Amino acid sequence: MRKLHFLLLAPALALFNHSASGAAAPHSIVELQTSQGTITVQLDYAKAPITSKNFIAYAQKDKDGNIFYKDTLIHRVVKGFVMQGGGFDKKTSQQKPTRSTIINEANNGLSNLRGTIAMARTSDPNSATSQFFINLANNKNLDYGANKNNIAGYAVFGKVIKGMDIVNTIGKLANISDVAYNSLSEVVSLDNVYTSTFINDKVAVTRITVTGSGRVTSIPAGIKCPKKCGLSQPVGAALKLTATPSKGYSFVGWRGDCQGVSAVLTIDTKKGNHNCSALFRGFGATTQ
Repeated sequence: MRKLHFLLLAPALALFNHSASGAAAPHSIVELQTSQGTITVQLDYAKAPITSKNFIAYAQKDKDGNIFYKDTLIHRVVKGFVMQGGGFDKKTSQQKPTRSTIINEANNGLSNLRGTIAMARTSDPNSATSQFFINLANNKNLDYGANKNNIAGYAVFGKVIKGMDIVNTIGKLANISDVAYNSLSEVVSLDNVYTSTFINDKVAVTRITVTGSGRVTSIPAGIKCPKKCGLSQPVGAALKLTATPSKGYSFVGWRGDCQGVSAVLTIDTKKGNHNCSALFRGFGATTQ
């Protein structure tokens, strides 16, 4: 049985930028590529520096080249309340080992309003590690000092700046014991994560994640995944993707910002960045 970090009040990219001082600017933009599409959040280092730095550590590659949040579950969705993730491995459904806990920065003036992102924790106010939640409604009762039974509150450290339609979609999915399933009976997951210092609205970045054995190529040339999995183009440029399975595999379909089962897909770069997963399945196997 899963041991979840529940909210205690629940009922029942990139371009490299430098600051004026010459120091590297922090990566404050995080694109969370879910199986339903990308949710882009902007972190508030000014009001939640410890929490923002902690979140980025889980969102970027570690010394072994692994991203903690990649292939983790959105393990809890309470309609009209929150969607929560960042702690459980997609393949095993087991909780992943985390970094050390951080102090609670809930007393920073930021409120748990709809579309904000905050840290989940246990009954210990300073127990947050990797799990986070996005507010599906104005949950001011989660703020610092708002509830006499939980004065410490939950630390908000950023907000969704693009992809609230994806948040709303996930928030309305059918669920069993607060676990959300899409129309294909798949548990919603974080398939990849990308960070940057800012978003360039004049450039469309397409990124591919391959699951299983196969490749994705592009016209014009530039993507040949899994070797080269990203392409930057001017917004509005043409882009066509083709998924080709390896011997003994079949193409299952696209997830993320690309959806459907056709192996050939045209990307509308006018909409900006696209983070897509191509799923390939071995004959006789099942999808995750």
